[in-house]
Amino acid sequence: MRIIQSFCGIASRFFWMGMMLVASTVSGEQDVLRSSDTTKAISQAFSSEDEALLDEIQEGCFRFLWKEVGSPVPLVKDRLTNDRVSSLAGVGFQLSAIPIGVERGWITRQEGHDRALAILQGIIPRTDNKKFGIYLHYVDLNEGGMHQDKGLQVQASTIDHALLQAGAMTAASYFDGEVAGLVDKMVADANWKIYQTQPEGFVSFGWRPDDEGHDLDKPGDFRPWNWHDASAEEQIVTFLAVGTPVADHTVPPEVYYRLHRVLKQHKDMAPYAVSWGGPAFTYFFNHCWIDYRSLRADSPSDFGVDQPSIDWFENSSRAMLTHRQRCIEKSDEFKTMGPNSWGLSPAADVNPDGTMGYIVQSVRPNLEEKDNFCGGTVTPYAAGSAIMFVPELSVKALRHFRNLKDEEGNYVVWREFSKGGYGLLDSFNLDRNEQQGTPDYISIDEGPMLLAIENARTGLVWKLFMQHPSAQLAIERLRLKKLAE
Repeated sequence: MRIIQSFCGIASRFFWMGMMLVASTVSGEQDVLRSSDTTKAISQAFSSEDEALLDEIQEGCFRFLWKEVGSPVPLVKDRLTNDRVSSLAGVGFQLSAIPIGVERGWITRQEGHDRALAILQGIIPRTDNKKFGIYLHYVDLNEGGMHQDKGLQVQASTIDHALLQAGAMTAASYFDGEVAGLVDKMVADANWKIYQTQPEGFVSFGWRPDDEGHDLDKPGDFRPWNWHDASAEEQIVTFLAVGTPVADHTVPPEVYYRLHRVLKQHKDMAPYAVSWGGPAFTYFFNHCWIDYRSLRADSPSDFGVDQPSIDWFENSSRAMLTHRQRCIEKSDEFKTMGPNSWGLSPAADVNPDGTMGYIVQSVRPNLEEKDNFCGGTVTPYAAGSAIMFVPELSVKALRHFRNLKDEEGNYVVWREFSKGGYGLLDSFNLDRNEQQGTPDYISIDEGPMLLAIENARTGLVWKLFMQHPSAQLAIERLRLKKLAE
């Protein structure tokens, strides 16, 4: 689960940056429909040089998700610099990465099957890693159960569960058999309905023990915050909650359409439904699995909800174009930003004292009505994951990141496989005199870039996820239609 407020550096150093207004709210109802520009952009084929670059970028992501794992349960590390816990959201990306690794020839099908099975067998039978069928944010890296890191929260997290389940559904479609059987249990056990704790019916962020301890059998409470805005995390949580096959666990489809849709725009650029803070991941996490590219604009009015009809693929395309433009406009202030160097999304970063930190940016237009560019640090996976919507611009950015060197001829962002690296680092900042590249990798950053690139190239993850019975049930209940229909 991403942190909601924007901050730079260590988590205790919250600060807000007051900036002059650059966004305006769109008045009146306005639908967001597929544009000819978007259709043209996604129809262009990658060149052989592009394909070679994407092979390299994807392999780096896959190597991290495959090699940096626990034992005996092979869960991927939350981040390279933390060998104690695994983020189960990261495991969702890890599970979806396995079919990509098989199809790309990096592992055999048997190796992929065995890894997926070991992961699922390691976490599903346990009772100390879930509450009401919803899995914890963090678990022990090696065992898959309750972690003992007192510095990290203990929370059954609906978004981390959603990303885990989406990845598991992808693996189930690919491997079938015992893998699919275990995933069926995960899907059936998830009681989304009990997490509907607010009158509006929105799903709670999660459940936490009252004493913030490590015993899930002790009294606790549902978090008072809920998923209520129509952006990536909210949508995949609600999509899966609608698609559960267990009647007593399901959330009504109208809840999906009640997620708040507020359209804003930057200057004269096209308006779109904005997220709370506006970092890039809030426009692409759900697209890693849900194939909105093939779907028409939805219809809230079919469910008695008075909100604009939105083509969510078009919406994210507009968001990424605006996001890039905001970075270009900041290039006079920050060395790192420019036409081919853009992308702001939560990531590891280097604090002023040289220690490792974590940043969560804010980029307007957003609901927060704030900007926080976190000193100009760029996160390559943001532009990389935007490849589903703006492939040409994304590839140009990835090529820039891949080849960028400092004055001494050393790569700033790229780390060679032969030297233990995993390709593109999590972030970089050219305004720093030392350590311009942040020496870390994070599972929920490597994962979406890998999946997004594969979807842009072959549509593999979209195909596997969308053919799962639970995804099909959600599509049916939400009355979503194919573009061709």
